[in-house]
Amino acid sequence: MTLELRPLSLGELFDRAFMLYRRHFWLFVGITAIPGVFALLGTLAQVGLQRAILPEEGGQAAAAEIPENFVLIFSLFVGMMLALIIYWVVYMIALGATTLAVSEIYVGRGTTIASVYGGVRGRMGALILLLLLVGLRIFGLAIGGLLVLGMVGGFLGVIFAPLAVLVVFAGAAALLVGFIFLSLRYSLSIPALMLEGLTASDAIKRSIALTQGRLLHVLLLGICATLVTYAALVIFQGPFFAAAMMSGPESTAGLWLSVVGAMFGSIGTTLTTPFLIIGLALMYYDARVREEGLDVELSLAALDRA
Repeated sequence: MTLELRPLSLGELFDRAFMLYRRHFWLFVGITAIPGVFALLGTLAQVGLQRAILPEEGGQAAAAEIPENFVLIFSLFVGMMLALIIYWVVYMIALGATTLAVSEIYVGRGTTIASVYGGVRGRMGALILLLLLVGLRIFGLAIGGLLVLGMVGGFLGVIFAPLAVLVVFAGAAALLVGFIFLSLRYSLSIPALMLEGLTASDAIKRSIALTQGRLLHVLLLGICATLVTYAALVIFQGPFFAAAMMSGPESTAGLWLSVVGAMFGSIGTTLTTPFLIIGLALMYYDARVREEGLDVELSLAALDRA
């Protein structure tokens, strides 16, 4: 199936993203299932950590039991952090593989999970570096801003508490806007890196250029993908979470309900994760079609091969 390369409206872009996901469901789910395993391990470690800190059912306060379980708590915490780091690395690789899969489908070539992961092999270092650069920029802004807000809020709190509260809330809102703005500007860096063979820093610059005038579209795609993901979590994990709360997080039944809920939640996340990166890949192509005549370029290349 070769898809027509032409400028797409926002509605057409969403429709095409759902169509690609539906027609190649097992391909995309298979790609994102790999990071889903590490997400599940991290969640299970978190559940175990909470269980180690909380008291046993009918037991004494949790604080009294923490020293006795220190080794277990520390091991679970380290395991959770390790699983989180591995998850983000594997997740970036999966996003690169998903982007390659969309690209292959777009030009009418068949592909498999093994072939797209094989295509990512030579770009793994660049993907990890991209993750670090984007993380440093976005979370560096967030952490630095929170530190500044804390100091300013503490200083103003001594002088006039209501003003301190107002400044902290306004600053937190500004930080949230800045966080979202940077995330939107860097959203096409993975397609640029994978499909143009750019370095990590050049892919970020390319994403900034391609998203100019399209930030609202990227934002709406992100909101839609987030709603789909949370809807899946409510459906897959919500009943187990509610049952665990009713049973009591410290109870044995609550523990097992949390574990089963985490497993089903990972399944729901795996099923919905591909939609966002499929949409971003389509936005990348749409931007290049509109700004650079990519459709004409590919058509001429196909004629030359013929």
